[in-house]
Amino acid sequence: MGKVSRAFFENVIARHLGERRKDVAVGPANGVDVGVVLLPDGRAMISTTDPIYIVPQYGWERAAWFAFHILASDLTTSGVAPEYITMDWNLPMDIEDDQIETMLRVMDRECRKYGAAIVTGHTGRYEGCTYPMVGGATFLAIAPKDDWVTADMARPGNRLLVTKTAGLEATAILTNTFPDVVEKRLGADVTSPERRLGDGPGLGPRRGRRPLKGHHRFRRR
Repeated sequence: MGKVSRAFFENVIARHLGERRKDVAVGPANGVDVGVVLLPDGRAMISTTDPIYIVPQYGWERAAWFAFHILASDLTTSGVAPEYITMDWNLPMDIEDDQIETMLRVMDRECRKYGAAIVTGHTGRYEGCTYPMVGGATFLAIAPKDDWVTADMARPGNRLLVTKTAGLEATAILTNTFPDVVEKRLGADVTSPERRLGDGPGLGPRRGRRPLKGHHRFRRR
């Protein structure tokens, strides 16, 4: 259940990735959230693809907020804010039009907040589709050639800038999924901030934010 193992990735997925292109600076890799393609004009296109994760028990608005920021957080590990988005909604048969509209409205609001545009997509109801994975999305951004990072550039001795609490995403999801259990164990004064997370700032950088100067000291492969 969940992501495949490192061994499966290396022995199966990594051997079936199509044509080897010189303009692919970062391809699929275990533990790396983004891909990077070098563009002819010297810039780089950063991309990431993940499932659209919707939990109806959160309420449709909060569920969509979580879905957007779970998707955006992978792209922002590059230090680049999302600019272009493609979305494929494969929804259960019993979802209502107004529920879909609520989710799309939240996606639109968050896109505008971070300066991103939805450029293409697909929306439909299908037999066999169930929550929480109800499709997939690709988040993309364009950055100057050397104005991005990936997780595997980190080396011993590098300084890590932590802008929010470690484990924030998982903590917020678990707290909203099992509120009574978490509150019983930790108390309402601890759980309330995480349960209100959908009403606050997002998980990624603000519109147009780039990495700190000096990140180019990380060695690229």
